[in-house]
Amino acid sequence: MKMPDFMQKILVTGASGFVGSRFVERWRNEYTVLAPSHAEMDITDAVSVERYVLENSPQVIVHLAALSNTWYCEQHPDESYSVNVIGVCNLASAASRNGIKFVFFSSDQVYNGNCESGLLAEDIAVSPENVYGRHKLEAEQRALEICPTAVALRASWMYDNERPGMPVHANFVINIAKAIKERAPLILPVREYRGITWVREAVEFLPATFNLAGGVYNYGAPNDKDTYETACCYCEMLVGLQSGPLLHPDYERYPVHERNLSMLPDKIFRASGGTICFSTTMDGLRIFAEIGGSVHM
Repeated sequence: MKMPDFMQKILVTGASGFVGSRFVERWRNEYTVLAPSHAEMDITDAVSVERYVLENSPQVIVHLAALSNTWYCEQHPDESYSVNVIGVCNLASAASRNGIKFVFFSSDQVYNGNCESGLLAEDIAVSPENVYGRHKLEAEQRALEICPTAVALRASWMYDNERPGMPVHANFVINIAKAIKERAPLILPVREYRGITWVREAVEFLPATFNLAGGVYNYGAPNDKDTYETACCYCEMLVGLQSGPLLHPDYERYPVHERNLSMLPDKIFRASGGTICFSTTMDGLRIFAEIGGSVHM
């Protein structure tokens, strides 16, 4: 990727989190990265955000901080709203007033109320069924009203290995590695479809989003397999591991309608001139397994 002749100053929220820490590690030599602590900039406080932006003059704001535990958001909707909606609006306002490009993570959870099958595009009508999804959708809408040049990235579930000094959360490959290590059965839904993305790709493509026109973009690996089938395929990639005794299908979860969060990433591919080209979930897992997905087995 061709970099600018000067060191752009990038304000990154959530720089100590799963995606943010990896973004800083990958791009800290190509950009001047600002990574304020909560004490330095509270995203839920508009005055705090405006003050930090004016004092530091970033060219781009990459907003990766969020309250992303869906169960926690369900139990604490006011806190979720403050962080996941008001925080986004405060940053969008500061970006709009000061001529700053604003890029922020939304979520594939905005699709969790959809009944359609197949890969879902951005122009489909959505009606999220959980608090987190509803708040992410409202954040998209309000941010684009405030700052029409903002870029909302509907990020999928992401994975990575455990690495020293890098935060990691329970994710697809970690859950499977734990099940293998502990010889404990893992029950996975059959009536769920979702893309699962190697965080390395998401981080690699982020700078290319700075040049996108304002709007909403699916941001992650496409996947046409259900979650149980995806896990079975991944186990086979791990030196031919047989998944039978380890993985068990759950046919009862999501009884009302299948849960389909699988996103079509064609819009962002076209808008970026082909620069942002996510591997399929299967291809990403295959490469991941070949170069280190079994490190912690």
